Amino acid sequence: MKPGSPWAERALLAALALAALGLFLGTPGLIVPWKAQLPWYESAAFFPRLGLMIVALGAVAELLVRARSRQRFQSEELDSSAAQLPKAAGSVLLFALYALAVPVLGFGTSTALFLLACGRLVGLSWRTTVALALPLAALLWLVFVLGLKVAFGHGWLP
Repeated sequence: MKPGSPWAERALLAALALAALGLFLGTPGLIVPWKAQLPWYESAAFFPRLGLMIVALGAVAELLVRARSRQRFQSEELDSSAAQLPKAAGSVLLFALYALAVPVLGFGTSTALFLLACGRLVGLSWRTTVALALPLAALLWLVFVLGLKVAFGHGWLP
């Protein structure tokens, strides 16, 4: 198989899916001590396993998408003319700032500020940005802080 060939890409995606699934199954063995009596959502392995499951499902989904797109279009060329690299770089920078802000400002406040900044960066109006960012930040705070009891550190604000 030549690198970059469709079969090499499929093999790589399949290997990624299998590796993620294997690590998903092996994760409880890496958590010492493993407390099987804890509810699944309070386990120390919950977030690593969730991430590995997302990687495995993403690899399988990408395999399916590539198989379908190759049947329709035989070209492997991507059209990058519509790419907006400054917005993409700005989003990455905002995410890095968000990661630094969470321990200082708290999860809820940092999430709201991050979503507000991202909304404005991509060109949404203030009204739309606020209408999307604040309820989503509140929902994420309810799910992760109150529901799943994920510790994000104690910032100045909630």
